[in-house]
Amino acid sequence: MYPWLISYWQGWLESVAQNRLAHAWLLSGPQGLGKLALARQMAQTLLCQHPSSTGACGLCHACTLLAHDNHPDLLQLGSSADKSLGVDLIRELIGKLNGSAQLGGAKVVILARAERMTEAAANALLKTLEEPAGRSHLILLSDQSNRLLPTILSRCQKMPIRQPAVEASLAWLRAQEGGSGAQLPHLRLNQFAPLQTLAYLRDGLDERRRALCRQLETFLHSPEQLTALVSQMISDAPHAQQWLSALLLDALKLQAGCSLADCTMSDAPGAVTRLAAFPPARLLEALDRWQLLVAEPEGMPSAMPSLHLTAWFNQLILEV
Repeated sequence: MYPWLISYWQGWLESVAQNRLAHAWLLSGPQGLGKLALARQMAQTLLCQHPSSTGACGLCHACTLLAHDNHPDLLQLGSSADKSLGVDLIRELIGKLNGSAQLGGAKVVILARAERMTEAAANALLKTLEEPAGRSHLILLSDQSNRLLPTILSRCQKMPIRQPAVEASLAWLRAQEGGSGAQLPHLRLNQFAPLQTLAYLRDGLDERRRALCRQLETFLHSPEQLTALVSQMISDAPHAQQWLSALLLDALKLQAGCSLADCTMSDAPGAVTRLAAFPPARLLEALDRWQLLVAEPEGMPSAMPSLHLTAWFNQLILEV
């Protein structure tokens, strides 16, 4: 159990002990806080054959099946690869819930990325959320609960997961393999989510980000380096899109009177201050164009991305 989730876990166990357990729960909060890990621990307790006041026993047949991701009465749906969750998937899920539990106990659904349900899919789920068949429980996870229909929200017991305090996050990160160098800018870049930050550090993305910032600074001094910058942007996609957005926003923050220490990219002062030298109107217009560009379905127009990037950077430095 991640330390910042312990209070949520204990609150849920208290609901179980007091027989106030809702049929449907919504765990919401930014990506990278461990919502899925908490949901799986909740599911294990609900499916355990010998649960206690501290959760699942970890030893029974049900717990053994769960440990091997092979429990027939735990249904999981939704992943980062899903563009949307359609009505057919939800109807299939409901059909499975309406059947008998194979181990004779409860049935649990973990529905990740619940905000990706289409409207038809969400509407199809409403009756099941309100009156699930038998001993069924549904645990919905959402990174953006504001995108869920009000009718879905009203039928779930809500558990908003909040980011832990910065110092607590940094202390935890620095104790993990690959996270010893964690700093405040790393958390800022990853929405203050410890797990997302740890993955960022372990995957070597910080080194790539710093290299991209250096390449951008070089280009802003020497526009003939544009080809190298565009090549690196494409190589570092899709992360480079987020990094460039952060740099543009930081430059605007400096122009508004914020200090460099308050910037997301405070460890890339050269790139930020160089961008801040452009007129505010040009930066705002460039940011608008950048957001439109990365809003394409694949994060960047698929036809000749180098041409789109070259045009954007040329417009940034040549505009008068």
